[in-house]
Amino acid sequence: MSRAVRTRFAPSPTGFLHVGGARTALYNFLFAKHSGGKFILRIEDTDRERSEDKYIQAILESLEWLGIKPDEGPYFQSERLEKYQAAAERLLESGEAYWDEDPEKGRAVRMRMPDRVVKVSDLIHEEVRFDTSLADDFVIVKSDGFPAYNFACVVDDADMGITHVIRGDEHLSNMPRQVVLSEALGLEPPKFAHIPMILGPDGQKLSKRHGATSVGEYRRQGFLPEALANFIALLGWSAGDDVEIMSLAGMCEKFDVSRIRKVSSRFDNEKLGWMNGQYIMNLPIERLAAEVAGYLEGQGVEVSQFDDTWMRGFAEAYRQRMRTPEDVVAPSRFFFTDNLEYAPKAVRKVLAKDGALERLSAIREILAAEPEWTAEKIEACFRGYCDREAIGLGKVAQPVRAAVTGTMVSPPIFETLALLGRSRSLRRIDHVLEEGTEGLLRAAEKEA
Repeated sequence: MSRAVRTRFAPSPTGFLHVGGARTALYNFLFAKHSGGKFILRIEDTDRERSEDKYIQAILESLEWLGIKPDEGPYFQSERLEKYQAAAERLLESGEAYWDEDPEKGRAVRMRMPDRVVKVSDLIHEEVRFDTSLADDFVIVKSDGFPAYNFACVVDDADMGITHVIRGDEHLSNMPRQVVLSEALGLEPPKFAHIPMILGPDGQKLSKRHGATSVGEYRRQGFLPEALANFIALLGWSAGDDVEIMSLAGMCEKFDVSRIRKVSSRFDNEKLGWMNGQYIMNLPIERLAAEVAGYLEGQGVEVSQFDDTWMRGFAEAYRQRMRTPEDVVAPSRFFFTDNLEYAPKAVRKVLAKDGALERLSAIREILAAEPEWTAEKIEACFRGYCDREAIGLGKVAQPVRAAVTGTMVSPPIFETLALLGRSRSLRRIDHVLEEGTEGLLRAAEKEA
């Protein structure tokens, strides 16, 4: 009878959660959930010099944000020293390990490496062989009394009943030591699947020169957790049938280790941006408004002056224009300031055209007389005026857009005016009519 599946993610808190680590955690989570098993979180904090509480907190927050929730843990290796000590004593008694006195490094416990070929079955690479005669004896308990990585890993995986481990193929080199330790302790090791690393767009190892690399950085940039998890899952795995957009539950249902590729995947920021945009398009407006507001606040934009209803309208107006909330910061600046700057291009190409200011003055009077300031009523004002004057909507919409935004680009002018409000909209139109195009250009030159 096969054991119930138990997977684990075991990060070292010596840095923030990298997207490669997030993928490892995600694959173990998906495999456990697909198999009806348990996912365990273990913090390997035995590197006392480099482990920091801030990294532990960041790892926990990043996993929770991504929706990768452990069924057990977090367990901390620093709280399990008695178990490693007991295992080390067994190895010392059997002669498989010995005390090593080093005048500089202190007294440590070393494991004897046998002279033979170790065979390792891997779910990705099939069988891998290692000649242990080429390897030296290795430390299992450091001079500070804390276990070395390979030793603690073997003891913990057995003690926690881990059945499967999906991890980066950089850990393949650890397998000979872990197999030797497992055999010496009479333990059944988990089944391993070593996955290729994630590369940057240039084919080199993914690093900061390629942009953001930690989950926290992507969160601060306004990426949605669902989109990032979806994107990371596809860096080395596919569900088949060209399916790309998947919820976490959908990925759990479809996840199969046999569909993990044996070659490295390249991180594509353009693809991530596209995918985030797809999620934004389908996000409930309340959630989108909250995401946008939070991001704008983080960028120092004062949004507290606007209520939830206004923010929902704002987010909806920009929904189709953003792949991340970062995309709306510069284009929407005119909503959050009363010191509007007029782009010379907008003045020359729109407001300075023959008849533009006259049409702006006419629509201003019509808008001022409209009792209901809604996008629908504003649109009716525009279309009624255009029909009477037998002119295209753009002949009026563009001058109004330039007058109230200072630019030539914005969301639909009716929604833009509704969001700006009656008094701010009319005040900006009045300013343009009073200054004229020459006055606006002089002011723009002074600002420059």
